[in-house]
Amino acid sequence: MYQEEETMQFLMLTYVGEAGSEAYERQTEDARQAGRMEHVAWFQQNGSAIKGGHELAWPRRVGRIGSDRQMTFLDGPFAETKEALGGVIILDAATLEEATRIASGWPSLGMYPGARVEVIPVTEDGR
Repeated sequence: MYQEEETMQFLMLTYVGEAGSEAYERQTEDARQAGRMEHVAWFQQNGSAIKGGHELAWPRRVGRIGSDRQMTFLDGPFAETKEALGGVIILDAATLEEATRIASGWPSLGMYPGARVEVIPVTEDGR
């Protein structure tokens, strides 16, 4: 009897830094299109592991609520280093190492200075 390999879900968070954003702005439309096609190829190559996700809209505005329950509205989401969360991708993989290997091929990592990806396991039981 065939037993399917058990997988977990991971959030893949994509970030772009200020230098990467500036590099993108300096690109020609042809270079931007080539970059988009590299991303499309990455999604096609890893389609069986990708279960969802979204690129975040630009310009960005976020609502932040702290432990005091006070609401603040900010331009962002930016970390203190002027880095922006660019998108969230949901991956299925057997291990964190496998999910990280998939994420390591994210095309922006080779295109934009300061780009980075984080891979975070998602709990299945809500704890």
